[in-house]
Amino acid sequence: MTPQLVAIVDLGSTAVRFRLARIAPGTGYRVLAQERVATRLGGGAPRTLSRDAIADTLRAVHRFFSRHPSNGRDPRIVAVATSAVRDARNRERLLAPLRRDEGIDVHVLSARDEARLGASAAIESLPFEDGVVADLGGSSLQLSRVRHRKVLSMASLPLGAVRTTRRFLHHDPPTPRELQAFRNGIRAEMQGVVPPAGSGEVMVGLGGTVRALAGIHLGAHRGERKHRHGLRLHQSDVTAIRERLEGLSRRKRAKIRGFKGERADIILAGAIVLEEAMVFGGYLRLVVCMRGVGDGILLRETFDGRRGA
Repeated sequence: MTPQLVAIVDLGSTAVRFRLARIAPGTGYRVLAQERVATRLGGGAPRTLSRDAIADTLRAVHRFFSRHPSNGRDPRIVAVATSAVRDARNRERLLAPLRRDEGIDVHVLSARDEARLGASAAIESLPFEDGVVADLGGSSLQLSRVRHRKVLSMASLPLGAVRTTRRFLHHDPPTPRELQAFRNGIRAEMQGVVPPAGSGEVMVGLGGTVRALAGIHLGAHRGERKHRHGLRLHQSDVTAIRERLEGLSRRKRAKIRGFKGERADIILAGAIVLEEAMVFGGYLRLVVCMRGVGDGILLRETFDGRRGA
């Protein structure tokens, strides 16, 4: 079949991600260009997209398509939005201008679809058989239980790094009382939802928090390895990073080796959510996955759902 030019627009809760790819249906794809722009769509008041985040997102979308002309061939645009947009009462303030000014019709993913796309990307890119895929974004935590490389069940919890920071952590650094209230809130949400680990099962982690924790770990263990994808962190490694972050101000967190300061305000909350999920479910290993929803979309568009989850 004739190769297709496809542009993927992923309106996430923390950042907007773009990819321009050439797809050979049923065979594979090649990414020609990609960008990430931090917009914090999930950083406004509850169930609300802030005016600034909307404006930043609209500018980022326009700029990407201006920078990457298609040489006379219009790419087919696949645009999706995740938890922050899904939950927002005012989402049409973002979606309507995208339709009107850019000709982009955004598909708002259900929690189930969001989890399935992330799990598909993890299964395709990592050699694990059984476990749980934990996709931690800015607004939500998606959990997909995997058996024999197939997704058996999915759940979504409102425990994203941006959302929980805004809800629980108001001081810099947080007070012991705030941290305890945060942990109590997480455990109440996770009760009966986090799949218990079987023998040898792993937690596969996706999302910005997981990538950041991997960077911090490698920054503290220079020479261990270069690449984050596939890195295995012990539960004790995650705890050690969380303990390090817990006593630092946002300004000092931003200076940690291997860490991009952009997430300094939300990284602690994300680390605590992941640590609690591992402890709650009895997972001793966190396998870092550098893929995500956008990769799941590319797999779906290329193979029409015949591979992965």
